[in-house]
Amino acid sequence: MTPTPHDECGPRTRFAESRARAEQERTDQRNRAVHTIAGNARDREEFTGLLSMLGLDEWQSVSSVLARSLSAYVRQVAAAVGVPADAVGYEVSDTATAYLGLSQRLPEHAGRDLMLEWDERLGWSVGVETDPSEKPLVLGYLVGDTVPPPARVAQFVADAVAGHRTDRLRPVLPHADRITLARQMAAQTQS
Repeated sequence: MTPTPHDECGPRTRFAESRARAEQERTDQRNRAVHTIAGNARDREEFTGLLSMLGLDEWQSVSSVLARSLSAYVRQVAAAVGVPADAVGYEVSDTATAYLGLSQRLPEHAGRDLMLEWDERLGWSVGVETDPSEKPLVLGYLVGDTVPPPARVAQFVADAVAGHRTDRLRPVLPHADRITLARQMAAQTQS
């Protein structure tokens, strides 16, 4: 009988893989619960109360850590790209996102500003500002690490503005553990 690759793994490896899958599923369930609560709570006080009632208070502390790390990371990206602080925004709720208003414009989209956005599952993208009623117009995604070094993001923006080809399709990545994201951002801001 020929052993399968799974059989060749030792019990410790299989246990570690099972434990990692279980932890990821627990994180996904917590994130879905928080997303549902965020969509149904009438205000911040009710949101906080519901999280506490359901034993999800630790989510708030994780979100605080992520918010601090995202703030520092986005400030460094903004500095690398040359975006002033008043053109930067970020938010950590059921999804962590960031926005940087770019001063550049493209001839084919005259009269419209460009923007640089970050999403915890999609990473960085460059797009054209649109009205809320319009479909978003993404020019390209920075493929690779969700939390790349600020200099790499700056080069991505320069390439997109110069008209160099950027990837227009981006695979949706599974939700990353927010503590891991915060650590990656902290590592980028310390380099």
